[in-house]
Amino acid sequence: MNRNDPPRQRTRRTILDALAEVIVESNDLGFSVQEVADRAGLTHRTVYNHFPTREALCEGFAAHVEELLSTLGPPPDAKLSLETFASVVGDAYRGFGARELHVRAYVMLMVANRGPVKLWRERTKVFEDLIARDTVVPPPLTPRHVTAAVRMFVSSTGWHVLTEHLGLSSEDAAATATWATRTLLDAVKPKQRSIRSRKNSNRGAHDKQRRRG
Repeated sequence: MNRNDPPRQRTRRTILDALAEVIVESNDLGFSVQEVADRAGLTHRTVYNHFPTREALCEGFAAHVEELLSTLGPPPDAKLSLETFASVVGDAYRGFGARELHVRAYVMLMVANRGPVKLWRERTKVFEDLIARDTVVPPPLTPRHVTAAVRMFVSSTGWHVLTEHLGLSSEDAAATATWATRTLLDAVKPKQRSIRSRKNSNRGAHDKQRRRG
């Protein structure tokens, strides 16, 4: 928490941090606002002033974590390639581990109440476009099928399952998900570059060799 933030913003984050602790420690979403207030060291009225209802508190928490997660992985308009795709997994998993408490609470909340969120849909579209553009997917599969398989790992949900339910460390989970993603992408064939593209590449290599000579 940044001490230079306005007091209202600091209080809001204190409440959201307390909510993450309550959800993860109880492993349950049946919390009360009073429990969150007690954990935050605040009064029920203070929490109410920021989040008038329990639903508003959940929505505020989800929005807060989605903002944190938006800094992990590629932005929706990123120019990804198959060669760099797998590295995204490890970077994202290390980010999830650094925000472990919030991510675990967020996954529980998303799975139980919210379903796919805007950030999830945007990232999925980026991955599906990459796979459709740069690979030949063998029938009867489609780019959407491959994206769905990859998306199981490249997500906070995948990280949560590997670390919480299967007992892997965050670093081992990152290595596992990176390997699985590379294996999935290796199972599809990269699209061949166009003849013009290959000619331009060969010409560039020839010019480079000639300059060296």
